[in-house]
Amino acid sequence: MSEFYLENLSEKIHYGKTKDYFQEVLSSYHNGNYRSAVVMLWSVAVCDIVYKLRYLVDLYEDAVAKSILDDLTKSQKDDSKSSSWEVKLIDDTHKKTNLLDNSEYENLRYLQKQRHLCAHPTLDSDRQLHTPNKETVRALIRNTLEDLLIKPPFYTKKIIDELLENIAEAAPALNTREKLKRYVEHRYLSRLKPEVELSIYRSFWKLVFKLDNEDCTKNRDIILQTLEVIGNRNVGSILNQIKGEKDYYSNVSSIPLTLDYLVFYLSKNPKIYDLLNEDAKLQIQHNVKTTNTSKMYGWFVKENLEVHYEDILSLIENDINFNFRKGQLNFLLEIADTEEWQHLFCRILSSYYGASRSFNQADSRFQEAISPYLEVFDKKAIVFLIQRIEQNDQVYRRQIAKEEYKEIKKKLFQLHGPEFDLNPYENFKRRVMEDEC
Repeated sequence: MSEFYLENLSEKIHYGKTKDYFQEVLSSYHNGNYRSAVVMLWSVAVCDIVYKLRYLVDLYEDAVAKSILDDLTKSQKDDSKSSSWEVKLIDDTHKKTNLLDNSEYENLRYLQKQRHLCAHPTLDSDRQLHTPNKETVRALIRNTLEDLLIKPPFYTKKIIDELLENIAEAAPALNTREKLKRYVEHRYLSRLKPEVELSIYRSFWKLVFKLDNEDCTKNRDIILQTLEVIGNRNVGSILNQIKGEKDYYSNVSSIPLTLDYLVFYLSKNPKIYDLLNEDAKLQIQHNVKTTNTSKMYGWFVKENLEVHYEDILSLIENDINFNFRKGQLNFLLEIADTEEWQHLFCRILSSYYGASRSFNQADSRFQEAISPYLEVFDKKAIVFLIQRIEQNDQVYRRQIAKEEYKEIKKKLFQLHGPEFDLNPYENFKRRVMEDEC
């Protein structure tokens, strides 16, 4: 293990005071003063637990944390020279809170024993003071950092409330998925064990896909994005958790708008859909047939992608109010990484543009659906695009069309060569010729 690992890990220590005190531990360790490092490490660990308990009292008025601190204060008053309260503090924190699990508790008890050997004049058979070796001290430091010092001062139930409150308040600044991911991982997830992340995921699933109170409705978008971050970090564990609790995860809302959120999430995680109970699947399938949002994202319930393509075309051609929302075209492109789907995707774009019902709509649809994706058009797709242009005067008669067709013509000639015969496409050809004059 690199020596820099301890330095880097120490930067994640939650409390400023703990971080300052810990520098003395590192200094002693790097200078070979291993007894001093162990003694100070124990003191830092004890202080950090006190800080975490105090945090729970101050922010949540936690009765258990308060009782542990009250017992500590009483023990110190009763016998100010005794250090027995330190071990009792560790024992009570382990037994009465969720701050320390069994392995973390045992590591701290081992640290306490090493501290006892280092702090007292315990002589070995050769009348030498006990001196732990470098490897032992490094392991003690690493365990204490990972088990305690870099962990936030939360119980599992408390961290959910804290996380919900923080992401809701910070939502205006967390206006992209990448920003939210960095925020949640840096502030919370990087300090949590996987089982705590799974517990948060379980709670957030209910908030997003089951409940419909005012707070859930208001914050559903950002809670969903946080759920995605946790899910992407724990894919295998999430699937195993859902397998073991099918009834819980299948108990979803019947409200169409809430089901739209579920369909969107499952479109990126189709393996989860396969694990749900039949009643949940029936609700999802019905929503895919009845709401435009779920029709867009519900590819995973259909026989194949050809069927999904036909359904999207039906939306475009039969619903005069239909418009793709931000991000939906990118989603469609990423459904499958195959040439077949790429070709169908380009036909969707061309049909959408070709179905424009006004000059203004055609202007915006070209910028939204054609220009950004011309690079993925193949030979057949570019010809299909020209065919759709040819059929709609709201597309080809626009003044700006001749400028747009510079891009289309360039792509057409790249794929077919400049000898491509434009005569069958009179309207398109005329606009191209205007551009050349």
